[in-house]
Amino acid sequence: MDFAGTRSSIAGNYCQFSSGAGGHRRKRIRVRPLLTVAVGVFLCAILASCGGGFFTHPTLSSTFIDPASASIATGKTAQLTVTGKYSDGSQQGVGGDSVTWSSSDDTIATVTSPGGLVTGVSPGTAVITSTTTAIVPGTGCVVTVSVANGSPTLSKTCSSSSTETLTSTVNVNVTASSVHRAVISTTQGSPVSQSTVTISGAAASLQFYAYGNGDASIDLTQAVTWTSSNDKVATISSGPSGGLATSVAAGTTNITATTTDSAGHQVTSQTIALTVQ
Repeated sequence: MDFAGTRSSIAGNYCQFSSGAGGHRRKRIRVRPLLTVAVGVFLCAILASCGGGFFTHPTLSSTFIDPASASIATGKTAQLTVTGKYSDGSQQGVGGDSVTWSSSDDTIATVTSPGGLVTGVSPGTAVITSTTTAIVPGTGCVVTVSVANGSPTLSKTCSSSSTETLTSTVNVNVTASSVHRAVISTTQGSPVSQSTVTISGAAASLQFYAYGNGDASIDLTQAVTWTSSNDKVATISSGPSGGLATSVAAGTTNITATTTDSAGHQVTSQTIALTVQ
């Protein structure tokens, strides 16, 4: 189109004007389509009312108790804490009213809730359980844009948050006196230190035992955390079936047991070299 010797042409998102007098002055002006601007405004508004829409936050995937095992004397205490693992791989302490605690046997050990402070009552083993309530955010909003007769129409569908309960357990062994030394062996009732043991074939099993202070009456077998240095040779369980080693393949692995005393110090047993033939 022409106005007083001036020509304008629209190509894409730009508008170009030419002067009829000189024919050489040209000016390019960017044109923002009204439809794009309108959609952007409505989209921002609808996402703001949806709490972010496209942005998600890490969710709590699992929890674990620290320390993983504890041995305390009667009348002594041990502080337990909960750590959460999140969907983005990060870890963070979880506490306050979101965590409740319970003991399987209050005659052996009690635990404050909230708080996680365990007190030894009488010799034995109690299972301490933490229950964490987590709020799982919704996945956000799905926004649909439709255009009719040049006018945008936006609609949204949003998912709401939900509540998830996660539990973790730890064994607490209560002894008559504080444990400052742990000894492991493959002979039940024997607190004599052992350094080597051999089993034959894959999928064979062997029971290990743990005792405190060289005293056979202080049985820590279910209260310690058992570790195999090479799970490809043999694995070993912790908890109610603690100390049960299972061979996987020929080789040698080191077996140890670890617990935490009343002062919060780690107590680690001697190492037994387990050879699978």
